[in-house]
Amino acid sequence: MNVIKEIVRHSAHTAEVVIESPSVAASARAGHFVMIRFSEDLPRIPFTIVNTDPVAGTFTIIIHKGAKLTELIDSLSQGREVPNLLGPLGQAFEIRNYGTVMCIGDGVGFVPLIPVIRELKKAGNRVITVVSEFSEHNDCLRSMAEKYSDEILSSSSREEAVERLSTVADREKVDLTVMTGPTDMMKMLAAAAADRKIPARCILNMIMLDGVGLCGICRVMVDGKRKLTCIDGPTFDAHLVDFDQLLNRQRNYV
Repeated sequence: MNVIKEIVRHSAHTAEVVIESPSVAASARAGHFVMIRFSEDLPRIPFTIVNTDPVAGTFTIIIHKGAKLTELIDSLSQGREVPNLLGPLGQAFEIRNYGTVMCIGDGVGFVPLIPVIRELKKAGNRVITVVSEFSEHNDCLRSMAEKYSDEILSSSSREEAVERLSTVADREKVDLTVMTGPTDMMKMLAAAAADRKIPARCILNMIMLDGVGLCGICRVMVDGKRKLTCIDGPTFDAHLVDFDQLLNRQRNYV
């Protein structure tokens, strides 16, 4: 049985939801996600596993109304059973001591970076985080990142996020860049990292129906090969992702 144990409402637009599921809590790692259907009238939705507590048998997700989940947060309550939950899914992020890592995200799309930042810091990395387009509705995400970041930089636009990467790379050696958010921003960041010969990973946020590779909607071209974000990702080598093809596919679902 999967039961909502706690709901922390940071604002009218953002909430952390703690769900009891011992199997997910025991096996989830940074980079994994779950597919959840909270009710019969809602689709299955992918959520990043932000944190786990194997002892309590719980894991945490973040729900944000910006993801067109306008009524979902208000409808949830402690003790409610989650009727349809599948996970952990995807491939875990490779956590090790890279050296200095820049983690760059945008608004609510920043959520997948939170567990990665935490685990990278625990592994001994120097973590520099760039946050973009934050507001009072999702500022809790910044506070979560600050806890495990050696330095926090802000940017008011996607272009400025790219400038932050260049500025830091000019002053010190960057060993890895991790990015998530809008596809066009990741394309720009990947190009900037490639110019400076910095390894880069991107965490893709894709539309999914089943999360186990059956529907094929989340497919992406990586190094000229067809990959599925749900089973091969969601993390990929950003220098190998065909962002132009990905942008064209995403326009079909606008």
